[in-house]
Amino acid sequence: MTSNSTKQSTTTPTGGNYYTKLYAKHTIKQLEAITGTLSQPSKMPCHGYSLPASMCTTGGKLHKVENSVCKSCYALKGRYVFPNVQSALVYRYNSLVRNPVIWQHALTELIRRKEKSGFFRWHDSGDLQGVYHLRHINNIALSLPDIKFWLPTREIRILRDFKQDNILAPNLVVRVSSFFISQQPHRAFTHTSTVGWSNATHSCPAPTQSNKCADCRACWDTNIHNINYALH
Repeated sequence: MTSNSTKQSTTTPTGGNYYTKLYAKHTIKQLEAITGTLSQPSKMPCHGYSLPASMCTTGGKLHKVENSVCKSCYALKGRYVFPNVQSALVYRYNSLVRNPVIWQHALTELIRRKEKSGFFRWHDSGDLQGVYHLRHINNIALSLPDIKFWLPTREIRILRDFKQDNILAPNLVVRVSSFFISQQPHRAFTHTSTVGWSNATHSCPAPTQSNKCADCRACWDTNIHNINYALH
């Protein structure tokens, strides 16, 4: 493992100026043709970017396990299985894996243009696809310091491997999600989330306010270490 002194610093990615100038000339429709559209989760106060839940590595395994949070995954039922929604999810996934560098820079410009709330949520459906994926998400956050990004994940190995040689952007909160209902938070990580944990000190208020975030922004708040959710 490299020391903190040799880790990549939190600066705008190399080559960013070229792509910034290139995609600044694109229309929103042209950017969306590259990255797919941003998602608009009904609960959220902001845009998001989601991928097919069927492509989750850890989540795909947990979906087969009783009492896991992923067993009754909300992103594998309801409106998420509508053909138009699935088509959008697959389009985004293909844009990521086809050319991650182009994906990063085009998506940076798309978020810059469309997100006016100051907040952004990654993966209301889906999860990290590899260290490369987290690296590009981190670069997007570095390029947009005025937006707070929240990324929930169960891909612990990806996060650990990334952090060996990289530092998370200060405006990117990565919350490691517990695998099972009522399970305590992962102790190895500063920011976590749980489902149905009885000893939680902060619980998501959405169930008591029409299933909306309303004025709550706890998920993006680095001072709140764990968020407890009700099972969807």
